[in-house]
Amino acid sequence: MDLKQYETHVSIKQILNMLKTIPKILNLIKKVDKTNFYLIILLSLFSGLCPIITLLTSQKLLNLIETKNMKIILGALIAYILANLLSNCIGSLLEYLDGRFQRLTNFKLNYLIMDKCTRLSLRHFEDSDIYDKLQRVQNETSYKPYSIFLSIIVIMTSLITLVSSVIIIVNWKPWVLAILVLIPLLSSLSFFKIAQREFNVLWSRASNNRKSWYLTYLLTRDNAFKEIKLYNLGNYLLKKYKDMNKVFVKEDVCLLKKRTTFTFFFEIVEQICIDIILIIVIYSATIGEILIGNVVGLINALNLVANNSKKILNTIYSLYQDNLYIEQLFDFLSIKEDLDESEQNLTKKNSISEIEKIQVKNLNFSYPSSNVEVLKNINFEINKGETVAIVGKNGSGKSTLAKLLLSLYNVDDNTILFNDDCVNTYNILNLRKNIAALFQDFAKYELTFRENVAFGDIDSINDDKKIKKVIKDMDINYINDVDAQLGVWFNNGMELSGGQWQKIAIARTLFRDASLYILDEPSSALDPIAEKKLIDTFIKMVENKIGIFISHRLSTAKLADKIIVMDKGSIVGIGTHDELFENNKVYKEMYEIETLRCEIVN
Repeated sequence: MDLKQYETHVSIKQILNMLKTIPKILNLIKKVDKTNFYLIILLSLFSGLCPIITLLTSQKLLNLIETKNMKIILGALIAYILANLLSNCIGSLLEYLDGRFQRLTNFKLNYLIMDKCTRLSLRHFEDSDIYDKLQRVQNETSYKPYSIFLSIIVIMTSLITLVSSVIIIVNWKPWVLAILVLIPLLSSLSFFKIAQREFNVLWSRASNNRKSWYLTYLLTRDNAFKEIKLYNLGNYLLKKYKDMNKVFVKEDVCLLKKRTTFTFFFEIVEQICIDIILIIVIYSATIGEILIGNVVGLINALNLVANNSKKILNTIYSLYQDNLYIEQLFDFLSIKEDLDESEQNLTKKNSISEIEKIQVKNLNFSYPSSNVEVLKNINFEINKGETVAIVGKNGSGKSTLAKLLLSLYNVDDNTILFNDDCVNTYNILNLRKNIAALFQDFAKYELTFRENVAFGDIDSINDDKKIKKVIKDMDINYINDVDAQLGVWFNNGMELSGGQWQKIAIARTLFRDASLYILDEPSSALDPIAEKKLIDTFIKMVENKIGIFISHRLSTAKLADKIIVMDKGSIVGIGTHDELFENNKVYKEMYEIETLRCEIVN
C-alpha cells in the first residue's frame, strides 16, 4: 500500500499553530463546568508529584534502615504509607471527576453540533461538502476536544514527574540529562509526521465513509428492507461495503505497521541508553559512592523518566493528531449561516399577521452548488381565498418553486413579495408562523402521535381539543390514544402504512393556524377515495386563505380555482382546467395521457 501520496512536511510552524488552537479548546471545555475544570487540573498537578514523593520516602526509608533506629525508621515508614495513600486517594478522585466531566463535555459538544444544524439553511443540507464536514464532526470530533484536554493533563502530570525525576538523577550525574532529553526530542518530529499522514488518509475518506455508513444504514433499517429482500440485493450491497472497507483496512494496517516499527526502534534506543545509566548506578553503589536507598531511588527515577518521556511523546503524538481533527469542529461551527435568526429579530423589523397576497416577479433561480437555472422568469399572483394547483412533469421545477415560497432558499430582492413587500424584508420567524407545508418527502417522526401532529404548532402540543379536531377532520380512525408511540424503532410502537403516515403528516400541516398552506404531492400515498376526501378537506380548510398544492394528478388539480402549468423550469400556462385544456399543449397532453392511463387500468 503506497502512502506517499498522503505525506505532508511537518514544520515547527505547524506545531506552533497547533499550540494556538489549544487555548480555544480549553476555553470550550471550561465553559462546561468551571469548577470541575480547575479541580481536575489542580489534582492532576498533585498527582504528578505523587510518584516523586513516594520515591523519596521509599529511598529515605531504605537508607534509614542501616541506622537501626526504630523510632526514625517507623516515622519514615508512616511517611511512605501516607504518600501511597495520598496517591491512591487523588487517583480515585480524579477518576470520578474525569468520568463525570467527560460525560458532560460530550453532551455539550453534541448539543452544539445539533444546535448548529438547526441554524443552517436547506442549501447546506443539500450540499455534499457540508455533509462531509458533518460526517467528520459526528464520527471523530464530537469527543476529540475532551481527548485533547486529557492529553494536556497527561502532559502536565508527566512533565512534573519527569522533571522531578531528572532533577534527582542530575544531582547525581549532570551529564545524564543530555541522554534523557535528547532522544525524545529527536523522536517527536517523526511522530508528528506519522500523525499528519494518518490524518490525511482519514480526511481523504470522508466521502467514502459516508457511502459506507449509508450502505450500513440500508442493511440495518426498515426503510429499504422490503426491496432489498424482494430483489435479493443483500449480497450486492454487502460486497460493495466489503470492497470499500477492504481498502480502508489495508491502509490502516499499513499505517499501524509504520507507527509500530518506529515506536519499537525508539523504545530500543531509549532502553539501551537507560541500561547504560543503570550500569553506572550499580557500579557507583559497588564502590561505595551511593547508599542502597539511593540506588533504588535512582533506578525508580530512571524508570519514571523512561515511562513518562514515552508517555509524553505518545501523548504529544495523539494531541497533534486530535488537534488536526478539532480544526474540523471549529470549521463546522463557523459555517456561515444564511439566516442568523437571532440577529434577524433585531435587524429586520417587518412583521406580518396574515399573508393576503403573493406576487412572484421575474424569478430566476439556480441552486448554490450548480450553474444550471432551475427556474426561469417565473411570474404569477395569488390572492387570499384562492386555491392554486401547480402541475408539470417531473423536473419541471414545481418543488423548487415551493421551497422558495417557503423561504428555504434566499432569493433576489423584489422577486417574491408577500402583501406587496419583498420576502427578504420580513422577520423570518414571524413569517413562518403564517405558513404551513407538507413536503413530498415528509418526516415520519418515530415519536408519539401527539408530537407527530402538534409539531405543526408546537405551542399547542397540550391542546387535546385541537388535536382531536384534526383527527376528526382527517378521518384518522386508526389512533385511539393521542400519546401512542408511532413507528417500529421503539418499544410498543404502532406500525403504519405509507398512506397512514401521510395522513398524519397532512394533519400536522393543517394543525397550524396559517394563512398560506402549501402541499407538495399530498395524495401520493393515498387511494382515490382518500385523495378526494383530502382535497375536499384542504379546500374547506383554506377558505379565506391561500392554498397551493403541487400534484402530478390533473384530476386533483381540476378542483383548484387556478392551475399553474410548469415545464422545464418555466411557467407555460395559467388558468382553469377548461381554459388550459383548450389552449395549452403541455397541459392537454398530460391530461390525455392521464385519462388514457385511467381507462386502461379500469
